[in-house]
Parts: sequence; structure tokens; C-alpha cells
Amino acid sequence: MDEFFSAQSEALALNEMPSGLIIVQKLQRKHRWIANDRNYQILWLESGVQRLDGEFGKLSTHPNSIVFLYPGRELCLRFGLELPKGWILKFSKEFFRKQYLNGFTIQHADIFLSGNDLPCIVLSPKIGERINSLAEMINEVMQSEIPNRDLAASSLLSTLLVYCDSKCNIRIGKKSNTHYLNIVSRFKQLVSQHLTTTHRVADYARMMHVTPKYLNQVVKEVMDVTAKHVIMEQLL
Repeated sequence: MDEFFSAQSEALALNEMPSGLIIVQKLQRKHRWIANDRNYQILWLESGVQRLDGEFGKLSTHPNSIVFLYPGRELCLRFGLELPKGWILKFSKEFFRKQYLNGFTIQHADIFLSGNDLPCIVLSPKIGERINSLAEMINEVMQSEIPNRDLAASSLLSTLLVYCDSKCNIRIGKKSNTHYLNIVSRFKQLVSQHLTTTHRVADYARMMHVTPKYLNQVVKEVMDVTAKHVIMEQLL
């Protein structure tokens, strides 16, 4: 029970994380419960984790796995007998959106991934060594006092995200051009921010300076669901 409250306190503190900051932690048994509302997390699971439990159900894991956990998701790690090895990288949505990821599908993860999906990538041992080295370098940079520390960490994180992107299975169709993707991404951001005050498509369309018909058309073409469906899904 103490472990649960400790994990919840850690998640709560993370919600107040400044937008330009990256937090890197070595994976330990105390990280059994992963939860937050506002931040992205990349879990590098080198070894010692047998299963992941969450809204998606139960997922058996393999050594050298990367899990991309986007805001609002919760996860329970089931450890084996050996001590876990790996890293947890945490960063804000604002930080993620500032990365130079134009053209990479992973930048639109929060559009396509539903509560039943969990991006879990299994890498070869050689690529796994590179991911581990990147995480170690980010950790070393963030603990140093070197000039342009944040820029250096950002560059290393971008490299790690590119590795994730190369294995990403986000469902982007031929018609999902960048302009439409940006509209849908903005729509989902607004829904998250104003869900407690309005559930009307027309209100969100007005915030975005487009017509409700156009907003619904774009959401339908990109996600194959209506704008109202997106709002209702968030409510549920």
C-alpha cells in the first residue's frame, strides 16, 4: 500500500513538471505503477519485466522492449525474480510538440491510439544497446551543468524518438495529410482542456475558427469517426 501511494505521489509531482524538462530515471521495482495525466513517457525495458497490465488488458513483454506511453494512460509493471533493468524517460506534451519531428508518424500518436492500444516495440539486442546508451547520455546531460544542457538532451531524445518511429504502427492513411492531422491534434487538445465545460462540436469549431461541418469532415477523414464520437470517448 505504501508503494502505491508513493507511486501516486510521484505521478502527482510529475504533473507539475516544467515544459522544457526531461526526467530520466533508472527502472526500479518501486516503479510498478506508472500513471500521469499530462506527460509522455518512454519506458525502456531491457530485462526483468514479465508483463504489462492496463486498460488494454495484459501484455507479455520481451527483453529489449520500448513502450511509448502517452498522456492519460496508466500502466502496471509485473516484475520477475531478477532485478529490472531499463530506463523511464518523462517529458511534457509541450516539450514533445516542440521536437523537430515533422514527417514522423509518432508525433501524431495521441490522435490514433485508443485506450485499447499500447505501442510496444521489441528491438534487437544491438539496437537495444544503442537505446540504453542514449538514455544514459540523456541522464548524464540532465545531471550536469554544461551550457545548453536542455538543447543537448532534446537532441538525444529526438534521436531516441526516431528509433521508436521506425517501428511505429500508427494508422495514417493516404488522405491524412499534415494539415488535417494538425487540425485533429488541435481539436483533441481543446477537448482535453474544455471537456468539463462543453461537449458541443460547434463550440470547439468556433475555438478553431472553422465550421462544425468542416471540423467533422476532417475528423471523419483522419480518424474514421465523428467529432462527436471523439468528445464522447473522452467523456467515457
